[in-house]
Amino acid sequence: MSTTQISVPFHGSNLLIVNHNNEPYAPMKPIVEAMGMNWASQFKKLKASSLRWGVVMMTIPSLDKHNQATCIPLRKLFGWLQTLQPNRIRSDIRDKVIQYQNECDDVLWQYWSQQQEPLIPIETPKHLRLLLNMENGQVVSSQPVPMDCCVFSRAEIPKLLVEPGYFSINELKLIADTAMNKITDIANEQSKILHR
Repeated sequence: MSTTQISVPFHGSNLLIVNHNNEPYAPMKPIVEAMGMNWASQFKKLKASSLRWGVVMMTIPSLDKHNQATCIPLRKLFGWLQTLQPNRIRSDIRDKVIQYQNECDDVLWQYWSQQQEPLIPIETPKHLRLLLNMENGQVVSSQPVPMDCCVFSRAEIPKLLVEPGYFSINELKLIADTAMNKITDIANEQSKILHR
């Protein structure tokens, strides 16, 4: 079982991410104490809902050689941070807690991601065609369109079929066969409905 760890500087504190079974885990005591909160009370809450938070106890020598650390999967950290209610927290640490709620899980994930997978540059295509879907003058989605494809409305199909040189004879035959098969299928379905 691998227990590689990554030290993460975060607003004056050093937090850790621990690799446990190829998944990032966050030791919780350093996070709780860095926010200025009482570890004993937060430890009780974590242990009371250990299945919900996926609590794993592990020895992390850089934290404590003699005691196990309480860790949760990094994917659960955001949810746990959101259980902290700033209006119920002492005013002198409230801003720090809100800062952790807003940033901590993202920063830890960025460090984990950078360690796990080196960034591979993505080659930008020289030519790109996009189909833009718009609603009320705003683009709501887009998708790449291959260079050898055409996008047109259904109403344009009959006009394109009679356009000289637009389709080859084989393409026209394929279109005709497909259309006839579809017409036959629809006629058969309609016939079944009428004979019921």
